[in-house]
Amino acid sequence: MDDLDRLAADFESAGDELGAAVHKLVRVSTLQAEALGKAGANVRTGAMRASITSDFDGGPGDDVIRGETGPTVSYAHFPHDGTSRIAPNPFMDRAADVVEPQFHAGAAAIASTVGPGRG
Repeated sequence: MDDLDRLAADFESAGDELGAAVHKLVRVSTLQAEALGKAGANVRTGAMRASITSDFDGGPGDDVIRGETGPTVSYAHFPHDGTSRIAPNPFMDRAADVVEPQFHAGAAAIASTVGPGRG
């Protein structure tokens, strides 16, 4: 059995456990970005902050697991990106800047549990 076959066997045997770990990572990261976006959003009436929500597709047993977060009010891009009268407040970009490296570290930690040299 070569390394590729061993890796495939490791993935097969670890499938459910890996799926659950990746699902949790996607969910936690997305909800963290939502919370950070809400904390950094401009607030006048609270509608924009309240519109920042998260959606998820897939689960631990699915081939694709996706999380998405952001504001749903139609005017959110004005305070986020700025206009000729207001400076930009890229609250969702800042949230992504915090969450992305943590997500990559979490994904690397999950990947390190599979394959040769794991442990």
